Amino acid sequence: MTGKDIEQRHEDQLKGSSDGGGIKGYLLHRAKPYLPPWLGVGTVGIAGTAANLVWEGDTGMGVLLTLGSVALTGSTWWAARGTGKERRLHSAITVAAGSSWFTSAALFGPSWDMWFVGGVVGALSWNIRQIMRRDPDGAKAASTDGGLLEKIGLAKAKMGQARVEPNRVTVPIALEPGTQTNDDMAKALGNVASALDVPTTAIRYLPDPDSARRGELVIVPMDMLAETVRWEEQGPSLPGGSITDPLVIGVYDDGQPLMLWLPGDKTVSRNATHLLIAGMTGSGKGDGALNLLTEILSRKDVVVWLSDPKGFQDFRPLLPGIDWAVEGGAPTEAMVEAVLAAIPARTAWLGAHGYRQWEGVCANVQNDPAHSCRNDGTACGCPGLPFLVSWFEEAGVSLSMLGDDAFNNVANLARSAGVGLVVSLQRPSHDQISTTTRDALGSRLCFGVPNARAAGFMLPDAVIDAGACPEIWANRRPGYNYLVTPGIDEARYSSPGRTRWFTDSAISLMETLAAWAARNGAKPDPVTAGAAASAVGKAYTDRARHQEENPGANEDEETTVSRIDDEDLDINPNEELPPPQPGEENVIFGQPDGDELTPDEARAVLADIVAEFEAAGTMVIGPVDVMAHGARLGRKRGWVSGELQRLLREGRIAETSKPGRYRIVPAMADA
Repeated sequence: MTGKDIEQRHEDQLKGSSDGGGIKGYLLHRAKPYLPPWLGVGTVGIAGTAANLVWEGDTGMGVLLTLGSVALTGSTWWAARGTGKERRLHSAITVAAGSSWFTSAALFGPSWDMWFVGGVVGALSWNIRQIMRRDPDGAKAASTDGGLLEKIGLAKAKMGQARVEPNRVTVPIALEPGTQTNDDMAKALGNVASALDVPTTAIRYLPDPDSARRGELVIVPMDMLAETVRWEEQGPSLPGGSITDPLVIGVYDDGQPLMLWLPGDKTVSRNATHLLIAGMTGSGKGDGALNLLTEILSRKDVVVWLSDPKGFQDFRPLLPGIDWAVEGGAPTEAMVEAVLAAIPARTAWLGAHGYRQWEGVCANVQNDPAHSCRNDGTACGCPGLPFLVSWFEEAGVSLSMLGDDAFNNVANLARSAGVGLVVSLQRPSHDQISTTTRDALGSRLCFGVPNARAAGFMLPDAVIDAGACPEIWANRRPGYNYLVTPGIDEARYSSPGRTRWFTDSAISLMETLAAWAARNGAKPDPVTAGAAASAVGKAYTDRARHQEENPGANEDEETTVSRIDDEDLDINPNEELPPPQPGEENVIFGQPDGDELTPDEARAVLADIVAEFEAAGTMVIGPVDVMAHGARLGRKRGWVSGELQRLLREGRIAETSKPGRYRIVPAMADA
């Protein structure tokens, strides 16, 4: 009902009928809520007078009425235990006064003066209380909270007007001056979660940096991370984009994208950063790393060097898109040396071309006279300098051989050279990685950890005080994490997020992405390649070329990625590309040109194939089974995986305990 509707109804009620009945009705309607206390006063007066006619001077009844008055008052006090202190006391006093007058009236006769004064005062006190409860001026929002804050031991603190967003409530808090601080509120977060009956991770407190007693209490009532999202359902967020664009690796608990940047951006005062990834076994750290690496490989102006002592167990499908990949040991040591050699060479190039830090235009051919290394004011035309990501997976294994300070120089010097260092390990304690290196890794992606001490190695104290507690998950919530990184509102640091899940059905899409990166991604620039070759010789120049070991240019894959070749996309590695526009196809996962079937026709064929499996009694299938009929579909595995996800959402198939395998829902049950 709108404000005009209410005003009109009010006016109609006041007008009423010609005999004034409408006004009387309106006044009676308005007075009704305040009548009960007055009716109670009248009832006590009548009952006391009637009782006097029966029990006047009866000593025995006097004892019983006195005991009844005490019992009734005590029952009122007990029954009001769940209300506020003031309401409980008010109720008990009212009952005690009324029952005492009744007892006196029954035995000795009614005292009408006392009844009148006491009744009027008592009834009015309840009317006033009722009026105050309406809070027409919103005073309650700024007054002391007698409920939640009282329960957690901060009764004198005040709550401001709540700001409600989708799945997020933010409440300003003002603690009592002189006796309460923000630390008191941070320590009480567990009690807040208990009072609201939500997980501890759903509550966080953001202190005001300009006040020791003010801040914001953030409540996220629904866990939007509980639903697992598979990477193959979405793929890279910005294929063909720049490494300067955000790398989206998942979502926050309120549905906002979980993202980070590695390069800096002077236009928004964001510093370049390195990343430390940590989490216990089973916490989802591996899938988190895959989310990030696939995002990086989908960008056109970045080169990746990777060390993985696990023999590329998780990353093998991506190897064709990685310039240099080693399995640990001595080759990792050589890679560290190569990075150290590349840093001064890259900073010298940046300085000669007038850059104070790496920018996206650095990856292009230098045709701008303002960034020429020549002194004559003309463009130099030097090849560009792509961003370099040096990734050390399971770094604890490498550091046990190299020493815990092996990355110190890299971490301290690489940011200004356009080099992003990514270090991943299970526990970044002082016996695994030096404190100097850990402090230089400005961004943290923290998955579940076994205890609070391990959390302290990853997250700043302020983030933990604000409510972050990854030890709550341990390895029971794979993919749940906290992200601390430049460019993100610090209020987000204590907000949990979740990365996407990789299944077996993602492998073919990862291979397609790697093939695209090998063709269209940045190639090693002469400066970096020359420095690496000079430092470690054949360890770099004769590095394994995984494009040859696992050819990505066979006829089948050539068709799959034909949509993302240079000719079709008009990609020049030395020119910047505009980001894909909303509604454009994902250039990495698009379908080849020349398909004979339309999308609707292909979906109809897929429905027939599923029905044929069902008719034959084959009720559990996966992409590999459907691809046995690939000639009928005219589609590749990536399309099939996506369509199976559609059938899953529509209820035609259902998940099984094995990722990537699905149970066909019988057609009758589906209908």
